[in-house]
Amino acid sequence: MNHKLRKKQIGRNINYRYFIYIIIIIALLQLLALRAFYQSRTSKLPDNLFISSVSFPISEQTLETNYGEDYTLTPGNSDTGSAGLDSEIEPDEPLSEGSTTATENHGYSDSQKDIILETLELLDKDIEYGYELFPDTGYPAGDVWISTDLISITLNNCGYDLMELIYDDMINHKEDYPLDAKGRQTPIKYIDFRDVIFQEKFFSRNALTTLPHEYDLNDENLGFLWQPGDIVYFRFDENNHDKDRGGFISPNSSSEGAPLVIMISPETNELEEINVLQEYEIVGHYRYPPPEVD
Repeated sequence: MNHKLRKKQIGRNINYRYFIYIIIIIALLQLLALRAFYQSRTSKLPDNLFISSVSFPISEQTLETNYGEDYTLTPGNSDTGSAGLDSEIEPDEPLSEGSTTATENHGYSDSQKDIILETLELLDKDIEYGYELFPDTGYPAGDVWISTDLISITLNNCGYDLMELIYDDMINHKEDYPLDAKGRQTPIKYIDFRDVIFQEKFFSRNALTTLPHEYDLNDENLGFLWQPGDIVYFRFDENNHDKDRGGFISPNSSSEGAPLVIMISPETNELEEINVLQEYEIVGHYRYPPPEVD
């Protein structure tokens, strides 16, 4: 009887021992599997991963530069309006006068960039010369404009309402405006901001005025003195200043390097980008809004 009990006890001990061995083997296999799974690996990054296609630093004050590509600014190729220069301007046509652009880094303000884009967009429209009064809005509703409408509409689309600004300035400084030339003493809001004489007077009082009236190709300061977005006025009849016409300096240049002017051409009476800075008599050259001085 004792012999049978002892034999049964030995059998139980062997079974427990085998069970323990199996547990240990399973644990070792799991340990090896985890070690293989989490084994550290080394990866080599490409040598050129952080190499830029252009040298840095790049000035933040650039005009829609496509880094690493040849860039030419052409009229009418933006679909951003006055939203600034965060959207890319893709060139799709050669410059109207040929060879160069005037869009080098001269620290253009956000307002200048908005004005530049707005004027270039207008070149896509069929704007013709003509005059009609708009008592309700002041601004023309169609595509028939006088030369000053180009300036007032462009600035209005960029946040500067010349109808209000000129009217307020005339009310507060009536003595500075030649109202007697119009046979009256009271400003008319929806008319006067489109009058070339009053518009010139407003900019002479409120814009940067220390800019030249003659374009000299040999001037080493051309890049600062003649910037895209500058407003210029030309005189065609010394005896009748009402025939003056205004326009904007374009970012595009002629083959000789002179900036083109975006204006309603007196030759075609259509809005064009023309090479006239050295041909027409300049009687006004303004930068508006005036640059901020630190």
